[in-house]
Amino acid sequence: MSLVQSSIDDYLVASFPVPAAAGGRRQGASLALHPPVAAVQYTQHSRQDTRLAVATPGVGFSVYDLADQTPLSSVTVGPSFAPTTAAVSRSTPSTSSESIRVKSARRTWVGVRTEEGKGEIWCWHEDERKDGSTEGDAGKAVWPISEPLAALAAPRSLPSHISFLSASGALALAPSDNLTSLASLPASDLPTPALSQSLRLVPISSSSAPAFLPASLVSALPPASSSKAHLALVVRTYGSSAATTVDGEPSSLVEIGKKKFKRNPRPSSSAVIDAADAAGSSVAAQGAKRSEIELVVLDPEVTVPDEFEPRLGLVSLGKVVVEGEQVVVSDDGFVTALGVDGTLSSSRLSFASALPIESYPSLFFPTAPVGLPSPVLTHVKAVTLSSTVIAPSHFALLALHTSFVALASPRPTMAEGTAPIVSVSFWDTRFGTVIASTDLTVPSAVAASTSALSLSLSLAAAHTAILTLSPSSSSTPSATSGIRTALFGLPLSPLPSASVLAAVVGKHALTARFLAAPPQAQSVLARAKQAEPLRSLRPGQSDKKLALQDASRAAREQLLEQLERALAPLKKTAAGAEAEQDEAVREAETLWSKWLESEKDRLWEYNKSKVRAAMDKEKERRMAAITGDGDEQDDAGRYRVAKRKIERAIAAAGASVKPGAAGAKEGQGKASWKDVTAARIKGVSDRYRYMYHRERNKMEEAMGKTVKEFDWDEAVAKVERYEPSLPSSFITALLRLSFPVALDAASIELAVVPAQSAAAPAEKSWRHPTKIVRYLLGRELVGENQIEGGVTRYLARAGDWPSILVALSTVPDIPETTTVSLLVTVVRAAADAHAADAMDAESSTLPAPIPSLPLFLAAFLKAPYTPATLRAALQKQLSATEAVPVLEQCDRWLALWLQSARPAEASGEGDKKRKGKGSKAVAQDVFKLVVEGEDATPMLDQIIPFVQVVLDAHFVTLLLQRQAHRLLRRLSQHVATHTQLVTDLSSLVGALSIYSRKKDEQRRAALEEKAAAASASRKADGGVREFGESMERRIKAQEKHAEVGEYTVETFVL
Repeated sequence: MSLVQSSIDDYLVASFPVPAAAGGRRQGASLALHPPVAAVQYTQHSRQDTRLAVATPGVGFSVYDLADQTPLSSVTVGPSFAPTTAAVSRSTPSTSSESIRVKSARRTWVGVRTEEGKGEIWCWHEDERKDGSTEGDAGKAVWPISEPLAALAAPRSLPSHISFLSASGALALAPSDNLTSLASLPASDLPTPALSQSLRLVPISSSSAPAFLPASLVSALPPASSSKAHLALVVRTYGSSAATTVDGEPSSLVEIGKKKFKRNPRPSSSAVIDAADAAGSSVAAQGAKRSEIELVVLDPEVTVPDEFEPRLGLVSLGKVVVEGEQVVVSDDGFVTALGVDGTLSSSRLSFASALPIESYPSLFFPTAPVGLPSPVLTHVKAVTLSSTVIAPSHFALLALHTSFVALASPRPTMAEGTAPIVSVSFWDTRFGTVIASTDLTVPSAVAASTSALSLSLSLAAAHTAILTLSPSSSSTPSATSGIRTALFGLPLSPLPSASVLAAVVGKHALTARFLAAPPQAQSVLARAKQAEPLRSLRPGQSDKKLALQDASRAAREQLLEQLERALAPLKKTAAGAEAEQDEAVREAETLWSKWLESEKDRLWEYNKSKVRAAMDKEKERRMAAITGDGDEQDDAGRYRVAKRKIERAIAAAGASVKPGAAGAKEGQGKASWKDVTAARIKGVSDRYRYMYHRERNKMEEAMGKTVKEFDWDEAVAKVERYEPSLPSSFITALLRLSFPVALDAASIELAVVPAQSAAAPAEKSWRHPTKIVRYLLGRELVGENQIEGGVTRYLARAGDWPSILVALSTVPDIPETTTVSLLVTVVRAAADAHAADAMDAESSTLPAPIPSLPLFLAAFLKAPYTPATLRAALQKQLSATEAVPVLEQCDRWLALWLQSARPAEASGEGDKKRKGKGSKAVAQDVFKLVVEGEDATPMLDQIIPFVQVVLDAHFVTLLLQRQAHRLLRRLSQHVATHTQLVTDLSSLVGALSIYSRKKDEQRRAALEEKAAAASASRKADGGVREFGESMERRIKAQEKHAEVGEYTVETFVL
């Protein structure tokens, strides 16, 4: 269950007409039909970031309020207005007063292309009221420049300066009052101009900087209170690089055929093919785009020693090239690229080495040339998008905070005559997951088809992105289409403040809609290797432990290869292949048995070596305890007192106190003096216990008996043969190999194969290795959604009812719709007399007979369920007539409990449970009740809630059936009797609650002590957490969250 919503609450911000002359005046190139939009920056109040400045080609610019989508002010220019950048505004209050009458000076800059092809920077001066409106006429200043601008930036963190990017790629920083006093960085020396450029400024200081910057640079930055430094993220997109050809060499495929060879007038076929391949690769490369990311540190106030005035400083930290149709970079250094093939890849910026910085001013004005290390990219994630949902050649990409991006693209598969739909999705590229999505219907006045639509994304405010829909440059406007531009607001509320795993939990179904189908050519073994668990980084692991893990991994891979070959016949779906499939299943189960025994032997050998090491340590510890320092006279007296306590403990255990004689119970193998002295004795220190053990061994050895201080054979015999550890990726691979044929389209009703004894045999019998599947189910290692479609559905299709009964008890996440479908199948089979009263759990014959209703219902009640969800499933799938035999069986169980229940008796050895190493006694439950002779009878706390759910689903319908009235009366009497007994016992709660509270306090204190010990151990290991500790904590939190039931509002109509 994800903690964030999955939908985007989009809304229309503004819509305005497209000037008729705008389309004809554009000359292609870098002038976009509608430039990006930006928020008005307020230097004193960052909360006012909901005002949007929009520059409209051929009209002018306007300011809109995102809160209520109303225009606040506007400036009309005329048809000659051709903006090449967004309109960036910055508002500075005249005074620091909070009065509503205080005005602000708002200045708006925008880059404009002149008719001669040059550029200008226009700056409007306006008097702004507190509500965003203006008064008086706006004054305009014009700054001519040699070329058009590609981007402008005037953030509130730069109150007196602006930064702009020219069409050639040069970056400049200038005071906002005098743009001629600027400092700039030259553009790259590339033969082809940039197709598009973007500029993003991030304020940095010594206490606030992106994590990918070198630590030496961050430490040299000014503090946050006085820092004006910014990190400029410049992204330039280029087409294919010009082909470098030698003079006389052909530059195209056409010229290859015309090439003249001096020595051979008729060139050989190999020469022609080589030349064609070389030219073909260069021609193919021309279609690919690449982007250059440059990192620049700029500061308008660099204090240089021995100079009175601060200077403007710009320094480039390096460049990195990324392939892709569009590339964006976030403030935290996450680079996202979307290729023309639909691959969405994510990388992260970093620096391989530290920057050689002597001082902060020397970074901008070094006394000697300094070689700075270039940034590098580290690959994070890559996913392939589906071509039926997103058109990779027609999209817009926008970087948000951390690793989040917004992706907008029209849907390519649309029916004729329908309005185009733009799909907008928020992605977390760190995990390759969709967080939220929405579909926007394009207004008919904007575009009537996908080919006539142009779209762009802008991060206008901190919490809102803007999607601009406008007619494309190649479209021809008509009377009803291609005449308006629409701005849609996309709130970022579905996104968390940081990229965390909890935000993507439960988003796999939403993400699957946008991803391309995985390649079928990838084998199960290859997918299992990709999902192999990471090795623990906890220090102190022995070489034997690492060798055991490596050997187990290699054995698992070898088993999967063998099973993949052995179970290949299971992929055949035609009837008549059952004999070949049965042979394949037997071979696979044989391979599995051999592998499982070898794994147990490998783990047993490892544990035996640990026993030898433990015995050696025990010897050293005993000798150190016996030979410890102490007064011999006092020690002898204390030893005599301890010896008497030891002998009393030996006698109480039934062993002999005298050496050489057997006790009353020792001959029966119940106890011996060695077993008594091997454990701690109350009031006796370990030293005296070891002294008694050594003294008695010497006495028995003098009497001629064989004495073994440490019996190796006896110690090895006590080593438990544990089951091997199986990772989740290995279990998933086993299930995929066992069920290679996918299910049909998912539905509520299950396709259950009838038994072979049924009147109508099945056309197709499905096979799978039952021994492997039941072993995994028995160890509770399988989840319902471990394979596509659900494990229980595969078992139902094959008719493997013994495995289904096991799965109901061991698989915790079977959907209620699936369990109810199985219940319906059993009820109908019981009505047709096709059910089996007993079930052979070891039988491998498929399909197996359908179990009887009591046998299945007992397993059904062990499966966890949510009452509201189960009630809805019962209403849809189980009719009231079919619910009658279910309620009758529950009524028989209730009568059995109320008549034959008796307290459980202690059974000696039966009250002991093997847990870990050795036997540990389990506390007896004095309130436990049993029903003799009925091993499959469910508990009362399982029967009564289920009866309540069934009655909630069908009570009204059952009242309308006269034959069900007697059953309802019996149920009412049995439940009333049970309720009376519970009420009588509840009077003891007050008297016994003190013991319950004491037990809870003891349990809580033990948990706190364990946590403190684990924390101390972690600090001793250097702060490294136990492998999987944080994941286990998150899983427990999710399970606790999932325990909250679903709340539904139902209308009851009688």
